[in-house]
Amino acid sequence: MKRIIIILLAFITLQSCTKDLSNLKQGDTRWELARWPGKTLPTAAKATLNISEGNKIGGKSFCNSYGGNAVINGNAIQFSKIFGTKMYCEAVGDAENKYYADLEKVTAGNISGKRLYLYQNETLLMVFTKLP
Repeated sequence: MKRIIIILLAFITLQSCTKDLSNLKQGDTRWELARWPGKTLPTAAKATLNISEGNKIGGKSFCNSYGGNAVINGNAIQFSKIFGTKMYCEAVGDAENKYYADLEKVTAGNISGKRLYLYQNETLLMVFTKLP
């Protein structure tokens, strides 16, 4: 019984820290990729994710600029029709391809503080930090 109560309290605590993505639909937000589990973040370049009015995305993919669509419903989020400029970037080209691929895999997300967590089902794909 004690174990059930502890699990319930942990669940309630986590839920109070986690916000759904509805505030992404209310205006423009800008994020920078801070953590990329299982992949190496390039040190010489940054990746950003800008979400405009909850249905358009864009930003910098380490070297190139990109854009696309977003569908947000509660904690469900999906990116589609991602396109990018085609400058040759030898140092970060592989990272760019993986970045686009991971964006296309996203199925869910949540916001905790100034962090945006993006998942494919239960697997954490990316963590972004909110930009001013």
